[in-house]
Amino acid sequence: MEEDDPFERLKNLPPRGHHALLGIYTVDNGPDWAELACPFAPGFLIDPDAGLVASGPVISLVDATAGAAIIARTRQWRGMATLDLHIDYLRPAKAGQTLYARATCHHVTRKVAFTRCDVHDGDPASPIAFATASFFFTDAP
Repeated sequence: MEEDDPFERLKNLPPRGHHALLGIYTVDNGPDWAELACPFAPGFLIDPDAGLVASGPVISLVDATAGAAIIARTRQWRGMATLDLHIDYLRPAKAGQTLYARATCHHVTRKVAFTRCDVHDGDPASPIAFATASFFFTDAP
């Protein structure tokens, strides 16, 4: 019998809760990284006349992607909480465009994991934001 791979399990779970409401889905992954996407929805606009996308979907996508990258690296299904999340916005997201985030888990200790993430809306060479996030494992090691 094949051993259960927590990251493969994560990728195959149907979206639930907040992720389902935002439409977040997995695009690609590697041994220590994950790429997720969030399709545009008109409710994301903070100012419909100006076409400005609110920060909420970006923050949620970064948080979800960073968590997925940790599972991709550790291959463990552990409880975790966002300890710190910092986003540097370079430009506004474009209305009507899908948001993409690619996070890499670059370091894991017994209780904390550290990630970096890039966000774009279709062109990785034209990023919307860069982010760092750390997560605290809430279960016993």
